[in-house]
Amino acid sequence: MATWNKVLNLRYPITSLYQYFKSDGTGETLSVVNKYVNRVTDGKLTRLNGQLDFDKAKMITYKSRTAKDIVLIADGGKLKRYDGTSIGEVLPHVPTDGTNGTPEETKEPGLNDLVNLTQFRTFALKKDRVYAAAHPTVKNRLSFSYFDPYLGFAVYDYFPATYFIDIAVEDNDEIIELRVFRDTLIIFCKRSVWALHGDGASIADLQLIKINVPKGCISPGSVQEVGNNLFYLADDHVYSLYSTDQSYISAKMVSEPIEPILESVALIEKEAAAATFYKGKYYLSFPSGLTLVYDSVIESWTKFTNIKASSYLEKDGELLFSSSDGYIYRFNEKVFSDDGTPIPFSMKTKIIDFNAPVHRKKIKRIWVIQRQFDKLESEFKLFGTFDQHSFIDLNVLNENTGLGGVWDRSDWDDALWDFGEITQNEIKIRQKSKTLQLQIENNKPDEPLTIYGVVIEYQIKKP
Repeated sequence: MATWNKVLNLRYPITSLYQYFKSDGTGETLSVVNKYVNRVTDGKLTRLNGQLDFDKAKMITYKSRTAKDIVLIADGGKLKRYDGTSIGEVLPHVPTDGTNGTPEETKEPGLNDLVNLTQFRTFALKKDRVYAAAHPTVKNRLSFSYFDPYLGFAVYDYFPATYFIDIAVEDNDEIIELRVFRDTLIIFCKRSVWALHGDGASIADLQLIKINVPKGCISPGSVQEVGNNLFYLADDHVYSLYSTDQSYISAKMVSEPIEPILESVALIEKEAAAATFYKGKYYLSFPSGLTLVYDSVIESWTKFTNIKASSYLEKDGELLFSSSDGYIYRFNEKVFSDDGTPIPFSMKTKIIDFNAPVHRKKIKRIWVIQRQFDKLESEFKLFGTFDQHSFIDLNVLNENTGLGGVWDRSDWDDALWDFGEITQNEIKIRQKSKTLQLQIENNKPDEPLTIYGVVIEYQIKKP
């Protein structure tokens, strides 16, 4: 178990965090508060000139026509940019007509459609070209910017009127998120997912393919690259996009063990989910504070109920998140309470029938294998449900053994050579039952708890 610490109080709901990395090696932390972009420096907030259309914003770092650093902002309105000083709308480039040595852009590629792209909901940068879902009425349209051969890179202020692809969706499906995955642009719609192959150097080179997935994506904030896969949240489950080769992409369900939890989450909460991938774990947070954490190493889920994250940010090796309460929090692996308040921990095993569902068993002993933390107290409570109805406090059965007493105070001073990180507790049960479900709890502050496994000794009786 670990916790979060408050590191900054901005007093207003924070809807987005972004780390702006500049080409000179410096950077800025940006936050969105009440439709304004703010620079966060040394715990202080500086509001930038220029207002957004909506509170939630997606940002990407790019370059201007003069190759200077800028941040592009998609907030659901017109395309905006941060030039290091202020926030402003991107002015559509006026195509040149070939006079005075300029290229004949009026003929090729033609009119600039940026003036009509007034709802930038999401965008992505792939092979030096900006792709966007921004049309106000054609919600399945993917628009992309012009690659300027004279500059040698794509420009963000020129979206030719002929540079778009209308995804052949059904049931008025719409694009809600764009991500680059294994050199492919993944187009997430609410009820389908598509892949755009090709480097974009030539329009004719682009190839659009519908991916065979069980469901589309309902939450743009849930999309995260997890190892070699791409996770996203649908209206029923979390799915993982995977690729066995460059041209084949498919998806599989990864949230089956937490299906009852996801079923209890309202649709509006799922749509507003925020996610990140940090130190091998996928964090999926809902506005209520419910956070589901997937460990990609052991392929298991953990449930938290106190992380009201609206946006995540990894900065200087630390994980931060913003919240509607106006605070920015930092994940702290060395603190095991919420500002001194205990973090209740409860873990249940599945209902175990030992592959003999009709036989009664004599359950003799249980060993709980856990980590022992140096110089910290730790203990746990153990409960058992027998035959799915008889709930027994196993601590009472073993009152003299002192569950957790093996490592109550690990103050070893100079005798660190005698410290064993992995310990085990033996609990005598002596109960008869067809099935068993164990429950492990810890409700004390500043007590870390890591369970590595449970071993059960039993004897099968005749049916």
